[in-house]
Amino acid sequence: MYGLMKWWVVSGMLLSILAGCGGGGGDRDRPPLIGLVGIDDRPTVAITAPELTVEYSLPGVPVIFVVSLLSDQPRDGDIAFDPVQGTFTLTHGPDTLLFGIDSASPNRPEYRAFLDFPLDGSTGGAVIPLNASILSAHLTIFVNFVDFSATVPVLLDLVEYSVVSGLTPADYSTAPLAVRAFNIFGSDVGRDVLIDVTQLMAATQSRGLADFQVRLLLGP
Repeated sequence: MYGLMKWWVVSGMLLSILAGCGGGGGDRDRPPLIGLVGIDDRPTVAITAPELTVEYSLPGVPVIFVVSLLSDQPRDGDIAFDPVQGTFTLTHGPDTLLFGIDSASPNRPEYRAFLDFPLDGSTGGAVIPLNASILSAHLTIFVNFVDFSATVPVLLDLVEYSVVSGLTPADYSTAPLAVRAFNIFGSDVGRDVLIDVTQLMAATQSRGLADFQVRLLLGP
């Protein structure tokens, strides 16, 4: 009798565990809650605006060039995807760009941020010639806040989107041309984060792109 009762208890526990693993349907398909990050993107405050610094050389020129470019804020932006409603919200040129999951919202929308750096001088910045050999490149971003997690894994995707029509919902998940992974920490709030993007910049040059464009999103 004791053995039979023990079997029923164990069976009940297993059924409860299985039910917990498969229940609900909706929550199971949502991404994990691993942080929301805001980065400063005010063009009038150059000290905290996103900045791309590139070191390059030119054929036959015995000089190393170093230039710094601020992002084109009107063409920067973020896209939020609401997994419950299945809708996208696009924001162009905000003072704070968002990426990550807003766990404070019941629908837990996921944001992805986009930065655009013209390389052809079209916005009055420095020109990086198409025949330049990239020696190094670094992206600097200023972190305004980190919510819901002390460590946020980040993917920095090299992407290409229209500077004429701006961001579209399709840009949220286009295949990246190159990827760089890094972490942002709660201790980064209120300071610059320096990211090595040499390979991404080299890929931009090899493709002959007029803009260096990246997408920030949650990593695995």
